[in-house]
Amino acid sequence: MLALEPASLLVPLGPGITSAGFQLGDHEQVIAELGSLVPLEGLSQSAVAKRRAEYMAGRYAARRALAGLGIDGAPGRDERGCPVWPSGIAGSITHGASRAFSAVARASDVLGVGIDAEQLMSARAKDELLARICDADERTILTKLHAPEPALVTFAFSAKESLYKCLYPFIGRFMDFSAARVVEASGAPGPNGLEGELELELSVDWSESFRRGRRFRAPFVASAHHVETGVVLRP
Repeated sequence: MLALEPASLLVPLGPGITSAGFQLGDHEQVIAELGSLVPLEGLSQSAVAKRRAEYMAGRYAARRALAGLGIDGAPGRDERGCPVWPSGIAGSITHGASRAFSAVARASDVLGVGIDAEQLMSARAKDELLARICDADERTILTKLHAPEPALVTFAFSAKESLYKCLYPFIGRFMDFSAARVVEASGAPGPNGLEGELELELSVDWSESFRRGRRFRAPFVASAHHVETGVVLRP
């Protein structure tokens, strides 16, 4: 396997969005190949190789996605470590489980975009994180998807991550998982696994523009081991 194998983001995000992604091979080889292309700004050199390689691959995916829009550049990094995109661009990066993706769009087409790719939780991780991610009512809604509970909790976690990434450029702060709730879920088997959509509702005011009760669609695609989600804010 090559250090970086091209990989497609499977979750449907709609028109106007360009994406790029990679499946990672040997982490040390990824670091060596991308070392001159992706600076490890804000990331400690003592970080484990897997974390450094995934971070670098995510930033490289962002460069490739921007190139798809005809832009030669890369996102910066704010004081919280979040991407700062070129003027007139909305974008998002996700990396983990030896995969990395980025999605970008022109702000004239898309105001905000958030993507997230996760490895499905183990039963132990689900037990440890369940109370933080979704409440009993949300879990009842998620059972409509007829998937194991660790997978359902991962779906909710990932969808909320995508929502936070989408809205972060507008609010400039992180929100608790309880700040948005799963209020609807639908899905069916598709060519890439279980495919469907979660609907999220803000449970508190996030800002003057994003008030409690506002809803967002979060499409998802889940395989036996991973899930991808996305949230897009359009004009």
